[in-house]
Amino acid sequence: MAVSGRARALYQRIADELRAQITDGTLSPGDRLPTEAEIAAKWETTRSTAVQGLKVLVNEGLIISDRPRGYFVRSRRPMVYRPQGEFRKRPLSPEMDQFLTQMTEEGREASQHIEVKVEAPSRQVRERLQLQEGELVVVRRRVRFIDGVPYNTNDSHFPLALVQNSEIMNPDDIARGANVVMAELGYEQVRALDEIHVRMPTPEEADRLQLGPGTPVAVHLCTGFTHDGKPVRAVVNVLPGDRHVITYERSREQLGIQPTIRQAGEQDLRTVVALWEHAASWLRDRGIDQWQYPPHEDRIRANISAGECWIADVDQVPVATLTVDEHADPDFWSEAEAAESALYVHRMVVRRDVAGMDLGSAMLDWASRRAADQGKTWLRLDAWRSNDGLQAYYSRRGFTHVRTVEAEGRSSGALFQRPAGQVRGLGPELRSSTDQPKV
Repeated sequence: MAVSGRARALYQRIADELRAQITDGTLSPGDRLPTEAEIAAKWETTRSTAVQGLKVLVNEGLIISDRPRGYFVRSRRPMVYRPQGEFRKRPLSPEMDQFLTQMTEEGREASQHIEVKVEAPSRQVRERLQLQEGELVVVRRRVRFIDGVPYNTNDSHFPLALVQNSEIMNPDDIARGANVVMAELGYEQVRALDEIHVRMPTPEEADRLQLGPGTPVAVHLCTGFTHDGKPVRAVVNVLPGDRHVITYERSREQLGIQPTIRQAGEQDLRTVVALWEHAASWLRDRGIDQWQYPPHEDRIRANISAGECWIADVDQVPVATLTVDEHADPDFWSEAEAAESALYVHRMVVRRDVAGMDLGSAMLDWASRRAADQGKTWLRLDAWRSNDGLQAYYSRRGFTHVRTVEAEGRSSGALFQRPAGQVRGLGPELRSSTDQPKV
């Protein structure tokens, strides 16, 4: 039931009126609001009630408190942030990088503070760069200022093994851009995956960016990949919500990117392991106990050698994997079932940043066609017993629950199958890649 204006507390009605004046332009960015005493007198209330109403707007990010001068409507002259711009824009001169170039073109005064460190990466960065425990990164930390105000932070992480003793290590502007330096080192980036999260800032972020209460931030995570799908740069941008407009440009050509599938080669071992670790981390963050142990690299290597491990690429970037073989796990499937003609799906992983494409469905359809092409009767798999969401996922994709087996020392055991050749068509069609695995 809606609450009438009369039923609202007085401080809320004070906030409502001031908010409306800001919204309709009566109060413009930079304008000073009435003083606490003036508001209290107008509403015939106490000064503390007036302060309470003003704090509502401070927490909403509409006004700022600048004592002893008073309260002011937050000025909003946002920076237009274009994630795809780094692959296009060129500096106006050798002394100016992309950020300085953009701000100069807009007639604004820009500067940045840079520091470089060698450190152990966060789990977030380690997963995106597919680094092993103990590997270090070089971090170029930047705070960018526009008209004297810190507008955003830009922290670029590079594997130390790739950039040691290079220009990346110097705490100076790189006018031609870090991407160019990486290309000169033999690691040209041709593809980037963007992830954007919106949340409230951490205390460290609020301090670096001088944020007041009520200001959310967008966190832009960008991972740059080389031609062969190797991640070589992970950038964490923190963008205050009142200072940025994030602009993306899309085209029909981009929307029509065709995922492909290829047989994994020996050089893909680390890629498959990293995809598995990415999934294990995502599951752990959601309180799901599946795959909470080190990956069995020996088994993955054996599957690759046997030609049973496959990788799905989007625009030449590895984003998913699965293993398909004829192995009926004796802990789960009976001797009679093992004698039946079937292919078995194992270790299927899809990166969360492409989950919206439903590549999982596409890979299951691909495996189903493969089973039919080989004259098999069934496509089968075993799922984690405690992962109800995963089991429901398979059921929605045409799999029938055969039974659940509780084998000693095993956490999987929910058995599913569907007829070979059955295609649900819920995801994009996977085409075979023309790239041959390297051995």
